Amino acid sequence: MTTFVPDGSLSARAHHRETVDFAAQQGGATVGLFDLWAIVKRRFWFLASIIFVCTLLSAIASFSIPKSYTASSEVVLERKDVRPFATDAALTSIDRDRSAAETEMDVLQSRKFAGRIVDRLELVNDPTFNPYAPGGDKSSDQGLLRYVQDLIGVRRASTSARVIPDIKTQRDHAISALLSQFEVSRTGESLAVRLIVTNQNPKLAQQIANTIASLYVEASLEFKQDERVADKQRALNTGGAVAFLRQSMTQPLLITLRNEEARLLQSRAELAAKYGKNHPQMIDADSQIAGIRSMIEDEVQRILSDLEAESLKPSARIVSTAELPNSPSFPKPGLIIPAAFAGSTLLASVLALLLETTDTRVRSGQRTTQLVRIPNLGYVPKVPKHLMAPGARRSSCIPDWSNVTSAEAERAVYMACRYSDARQLRRVVMTTSCLHDVANASTAWGIATAAAADGRPTAFVNLDFNRHNISYLKNMERSPELIERYLRNRAALTEIVQSIPNLPGFGFIDATHVMTEPFRSLDSDRLCELIMDLKQSGYDFIVLHAPPVLASGDATWLAPFVDGVVLLANWGKTTEEQLLEAAAQLRMNHAHLIGTVINQVNPEIHRRHHYGGFVITSKRIPAGRWHRDRGKGALQERPDAEVNTLTAPSARPSITRPSNVA
Repeated sequence: MTTFVPDGSLSARAHHRETVDFAAQQGGATVGLFDLWAIVKRRFWFLASIIFVCTLLSAIASFSIPKSYTASSEVVLERKDVRPFATDAALTSIDRDRSAAETEMDVLQSRKFAGRIVDRLELVNDPTFNPYAPGGDKSSDQGLLRYVQDLIGVRRASTSARVIPDIKTQRDHAISALLSQFEVSRTGESLAVRLIVTNQNPKLAQQIANTIASLYVEASLEFKQDERVADKQRALNTGGAVAFLRQSMTQPLLITLRNEEARLLQSRAELAAKYGKNHPQMIDADSQIAGIRSMIEDEVQRILSDLEAESLKPSARIVSTAELPNSPSFPKPGLIIPAAFAGSTLLASVLALLLETTDTRVRSGQRTTQLVRIPNLGYVPKVPKHLMAPGARRSSCIPDWSNVTSAEAERAVYMACRYSDARQLRRVVMTTSCLHDVANASTAWGIATAAAADGRPTAFVNLDFNRHNISYLKNMERSPELIERYLRNRAALTEIVQSIPNLPGFGFIDATHVMTEPFRSLDSDRLCELIMDLKQSGYDFIVLHAPPVLASGDATWLAPFVDGVVLLANWGKTTEEQLLEAAAQLRMNHAHLIGTVINQVNPEIHRRHHYGGFVITSKRIPAGRWHRDRGKGALQERPDAEVNTLTAPSARPSITRPSNVA
């Protein structure tokens, strides 16, 4: 059983020393920014719900999203085949290789090359690439949106037949779909190019990857053959000049022969100036020139033969074919679910930290003490729901409180008010709150009945015109005319004071209608007269329940006429700003604040989150056994038979009052 006691009242704790055992008193409602463990304990269910939902959604998505399979093949470019820069000596071989590899990768991803793949595999007839193919979905929505619509069953039916485009448009659509399903990559400076294809059909993914590799090799071979045929024709037409230019970096013999030919032609020109053409030296020079030219022609033919032989070899070769994928590449539940769990944990922690740092609602008496610089008198938990049901009577209306922890907490607040300051006897106490709550009047009622059950003649005056849940005030309400007649000195106090049969010494007045417009008739003078009449009638303790401070100004003007004010703050609802504003307004009118009371506490959450201020009841006392007589320094028990023998205080014999009470 969980009970709440005041945070700052040593006398009240001493009074409960025989009945309660302090099991925990954790301090501090203010949570440091880096106190993550405290935040986790406070926001455990918030964290758990976000993590659970995100992980569950990721698991559902992992097993519901269509699976994709990845197949890859690999081709290697020939290092000696660098057509674009074969004549540029300024570039290094590495730069030429890099440029050639990047060029070939662009070729692999070109629409022209993709069109050859589409034609080879007849992907135009495949519904996954061409939605206009037989059996394909001709709707305009594609991809994940279409899948989500199919999953939740909100796909819109086609209201009219769509126009099927021509075959060229369908082929372009298939090419675009193919380009979105494969990518080309290479590692570092390597000339090995990897072709990666992703498709929902594992066999089709394997087939496309292998087809891309084979078609690229075929295309490179065709390109080389066309290029070499053109080179051969130009070489024959120019006498090997083209072949010389293309092979200048790799054919030193042809260079030597060309230089020797030029030297012989120069020597023959010098001899021709001296001798005739039939001179032996001229004949010898012509013979040498003819021999050099024959050698050049033979070398050109050899080079052309080499070029022709080279044209029969492709500029790339397949080094790895695609295998049939056995497991999907996406989604992978083994990776997605742990990643979702880790990500949702981080996200939930950040959100919980933000909520914790921005949440200024009051939950701890130590925090209220820090804010308003007055002690917290106690915690009042929520009344169980079965006691709030229609027809149920709250146990705090009678002395038997053994089954209701809220009544024990209200008694603890009463004892804190009674013993918080031994130098001053408080006979008139006002309870008010920051904002309206139906349970505030019930808590004030419980404090008053606790005082009456403790043997102290007590009067309760309800001045809060807001809706409340006190059954006695609802069921036993008298005509407003009696209060009006009393305020006009036409009725006695006994006519407006109501009582509870099984709680002698307790009287209550419901004066809510005289606090409302246009019937407001209770001013400061009449309030002082009412309080004086209650005192003279024998009531030793008077509890006034005023409207909320921030909702009405009544509590502010009532505050100077009482001995002390108890400010109620609703647990988890009242913010720190509201509490500070209410205390500031009361202090502006010189109210004597006794302390605060945190009302409507959820005991389980309060204890689990370690907000502080709770104790565990170690042994229960039977109904009525806790009533004690006030003695000199000691508290003596009275027999149970004497508990309900208190007589109600006698009413004042005369109804005449002084006109003004200081």
